[in-house]
Amino acid sequence: MKKILFAIIPMILVSCSKMLDTQPYSFGTVENFYKTAKDAELGLTGCYSILNTNQVQSVSGPRAGVTFRKSMHVLLNAGVDELIPNPNNGLRPDVGPFALHEVFSQNEIIQYNFFFWFAGINRTNYLLNKIDDVEMNDDRKNEIKGEAHFLRGFFYTYLAMMYGGVPVYTTPEHNPHAQRESLQKVYELIISDFKYAYEILPNRASTMGRANKWSAAGYLAKVYTYLASCGHNNVGSDLGFQLNSFDWVDWQDMYAEALTVTQDIVDNSGYELIVNYDYLFRETTDSYKDQECLFYILSSTNSVSGNYNQWNEFLIPGGNRNLVGGGTAILRPTGELWALYNAVDERRSHNLVFQLRATEPVEVIDGVAYYIPREATAPTFGTYCVGKFRYMDPVPKLIDNQLSLGATPILRYADILLLHAEALYYTGDEPQARDFLLAVRKRAVSNDDVQAGLLASDYYRSDFVQELLDERSRELCFEAWRRIDLIRFGRIAQAIADLDPDYGAFNALASQMQANWASYKIWYPIPTAEIDLSKIEPNPGYTN
Repeated sequence: MKKILFAIIPMILVSCSKMLDTQPYSFGTVENFYKTAKDAELGLTGCYSILNTNQVQSVSGPRAGVTFRKSMHVLLNAGVDELIPNPNNGLRPDVGPFALHEVFSQNEIIQYNFFFWFAGINRTNYLLNKIDDVEMNDDRKNEIKGEAHFLRGFFYTYLAMMYGGVPVYTTPEHNPHAQRESLQKVYELIISDFKYAYEILPNRASTMGRANKWSAAGYLAKVYTYLASCGHNNVGSDLGFQLNSFDWVDWQDMYAEALTVTQDIVDNSGYELIVNYDYLFRETTDSYKDQECLFYILSSTNSVSGNYNQWNEFLIPGGNRNLVGGGTAILRPTGELWALYNAVDERRSHNLVFQLRATEPVEVIDGVAYYIPREATAPTFGTYCVGKFRYMDPVPKLIDNQLSLGATPILRYADILLLHAEALYYTGDEPQARDFLLAVRKRAVSNDDVQAGLLASDYYRSDFVQELLDERSRELCFEAWRRIDLIRFGRIAQAIADLDPDYGAFNALASQMQANWASYKIWYPIPTAEIDLSKIEPNPGYTN
């Protein structure tokens, strides 16, 4: 493919070396590595490590953390109608360009995000290439293969959703001059990988945080609905760029496929909406997340080193990190997001808050104390901030208090219910689709039927898709789906245009977002390093 990818091969396991106390492997030792069951398990751990690692080879420090450790929540949440930069600290190079649509192909976060995903693909390809020769329990061997297929599909899914068509690799051998494949070719592999994992993996993994049958089913549903909506809404057709075209998609067939998969999840997965919405986003409530999250990314609990999740920059309430477990609030919610909620919707009081003070009351969950932020009563105060994720009282915390002990939810059952509603609507059953919207909303009013009816009335839109998008934002805000959702329904430009620079304490920068937006920015740029080394085609609109 290119030098940056070739560099992955000699030391494919180095990013998990700190976590597993191993040393980087040379090219020769990689070739001879997969001999035992322990080797296979170690190799699989290296594949999972990509999800939130802060190091691949010599790439570490400020340039790292570019997947779900922290950067993916910037790349996929910022710059739309949920978050706006804090002008005091949110305009730094790894945040501001994404929030204000000023990303260029030389951007370092883009370069290393692209690099890290391909590092993960290379690791899964090595594992899949070698594992059949490993002597180990056949059932576990098949599970490892299923997990590797899931992860390769996962890595390619995010590459395709962010960059469009990319080079496709299914073996460890790479052509340094390989060109980008069309989205059709990329998604053929993605769907094949997720189907393989869906068919072979057990209902639950034996190790917490690992993919199972329903993780694969959920991402398969994600892919089907993404392709269906992009195809139906002619996403990107104005760009005339065939590599990233969706003109090959039979959107009705894709929605039918999505309905089949989501129905299977609803009927047979055993996942459910947990009673306490807020327990999905605490540092110490992973056992509750396990009941609703089809896939999540674990954080290390090692006090010295490991792959950690990092929520402190904008996912938790602002405040003193040493006193109350607060964050830096570099991105702030828009006023429009606050207005999207009815006052009785409990999600608003949890997701949108005022900054933490030292005098805040404390609640105790399973023996762990958390400071309680005040509900944001309006978006016009300078203390208005995101409250969705929460850090514990920092005093007894054993890791750096900028980092999280908790797992980050990536795919929740609530999302599946909303995807099911979408598939029902597009296959001709709007009444039942609305029933599934109601099922998600009921938790937001403690399952009170009267209050749920009030929400149904207040949130009703004759345009079902707009109502669905509103509900997805209320439920899934800040969980790295909003940019993708607005793009796939062809509504990102309007959502940005509808922001009022005078509404909300931080909305003033909306005018800069609006001035910078252009339709080609539905795709992030292919990194300059990739173009220069491999002469691959850039995305339209970007210059090197």
